[in-house]
Amino acid sequence: MHRFFISPHNIRGQVAVLDDSESRHALTVLRLKPGDEMILFDGEGKSYQAFFQQTQGKRVLAVLGKTLENELSPAVNIHLVQGLPKGEKMEFIVQKAVEIGVHSIYPLQCRRSVAQLKQDTVEKKVRRWEAIAREACKQSGRNRFLKITPLFGLAELLTLMGNRPAIVLYEKEQNTGYKQVLRSLMPGCFRKDLFLLVGPEGGWDEGEIEELVHQGVHSASLGSRVLRTETAGLIASALALYEAGDLGMP
Repeated sequence: MHRFFISPHNIRGQVAVLDDSESRHALTVLRLKPGDEMILFDGEGKSYQAFFQQTQGKRVLAVLGKTLENELSPAVNIHLVQGLPKGEKMEFIVQKAVEIGVHSIYPLQCRRSVAQLKQDTVEKKVRRWEAIAREACKQSGRNRFLKITPLFGLAELLTLMGNRPAIVLYEKEQNTGYKQVLRSLMPGCFRKDLFLLVGPEGGWDEGEIEELVHQGVHSASLGSRVLRTETAGLIASALALYEAGDLGMP
């Protein structure tokens, strides 16, 4: 069944109007016709059975059928703080974070980030990442959008996190493993937030680690193998959701 995003603002009674992009995909790429069935999701957790009714200009009008099972909030909201990587790695991270069930991504400008982006470039990047997240929602069957924030600096991030539970993945950590920290924090994170912090390709600066630990962020290692920045956060997120009972069969 083909899935399409529908903004809640474009649902009027039992009629839904797809935006230009989704309409173009339905008409030009998929070549749907009046009467064809589809699934619409609103990015806020709801999805609907719908039927292509007609076109209005270049837009598709659909009649809503039954409301399908709403997507439940995860057992823990995973906030992936990703040290800004170079190239297109963030696109991969966004796509896979959607599939795993991450709640939000916070791009972080680190001292060792190879990529140093200006504000106007960041805004374009965020729009690109949001488009990738939307397509990943369509593909994966997820009905709730991944939130992607503007670029943060470390001081701003620390203020935002406050005293909420957080783990920084640090390859030089020799005393504490990720599983140990995760299991100690998880009972207090149920239906709440957990921040997972991943450095860029160059790793964390020792001063950054000191600032994080000083605020109460737990430093942990994922093991003896050094993981790429685009791998570490995804593995840590999946393990956290599994530990919370959000992945796998009940």
